[in-house]
Amino acid sequence: MGYLDAYGLGVETEINLPGAQASPVRQRNHAVRLVRAAAEELPSLFAQPRYLRNFQVYDGAPYAMLEAVEGDVLFAYGRTALAHLSADRRVLRYVAGAEPGPASQRVLVDTILWTVSLLHGFVLLHASAICGDHGLVGLVARMGGGKSTLAAEFVRRGAALFSDDIVALDDGDGQVVAYPGPPLMNLPSPLTPEVLGGGSILADFGDERWVQLDRVDTAAQAFAAVVILHRMAREHPRCERIEATSLTLLPHGVSLPHLEDHARRRFDIFGGVVAHAPIFSLHADPALPPSDLADLVECQVAAA
Repeated sequence: MGYLDAYGLGVETEINLPGAQASPVRQRNHAVRLVRAAAEELPSLFAQPRYLRNFQVYDGAPYAMLEAVEGDVLFAYGRTALAHLSADRRVLRYVAGAEPGPASQRVLVDTILWTVSLLHGFVLLHASAICGDHGLVGLVARMGGGKSTLAAEFVRRGAALFSDDIVALDDGDGQVVAYPGPPLMNLPSPLTPEVLGGGSILADFGDERWVQLDRVDTAAQAFAAVVILHRMAREHPRCERIEATSLTLLPHGVSLPHLEDHARRRFDIFGGVVAHAPIFSLHADPALPPSDLADLVECQVAAA
């Protein structure tokens, strides 16, 4: 049995997953059991009508999320993996080979688990985040905008990875706090975990490398600062504090079209973030090295 702290969820898993630990990090109100299942134990894709809630392609294979009227959800990834989330969102049954391959593992630990987090009521921000001398700093950008590469530069300098690509937010205790993701990153292939303080390479996907980093326990906490990346050709490099509202972060929220009732909560959560943390806008040409970007961010965050 292993335990994974992921996007506000406390996942107890029967499946050997990267990032899982031998004992739970902490008790979670949002507990999920991940159990191995046989294909015949799961509902058939064709037994009843289901709503198609999400459809994408990952690493050349289709991924689909299908929800039944009763609220249970099927996740299908290519021909290699199938998962079923119970209507109460507490049990995730997973079908794969004797051990799921890297592509299936990445979809499970990444997309499926952040979807379960979303269904548990967390608000998701498309961002990487690191914990350093100045607290928790979120690095927000569109897909391919360089947030993971910049986060890796901060980890190389001694910061701890908090989450890569997705940060889960909640205000259950009256203050908006962020919850860590697994200690996993997607990096440009030249980078190795050794450069970032230790870890292991899990798989290479084209020019992208999936890695697990060595990381001590990371607790939920509020943002100390949020940096929004803007990478455009011939852009003059600068990092400046900006006036921000919920609307500043809304384009970077992660949701699903059918969750319209979450819109107000997402607006309020992002408003709580900008009310208590300085927001910075980082502009640079895509060719500017991550070390130069990190210097700009460090200078501004330290002075805030």
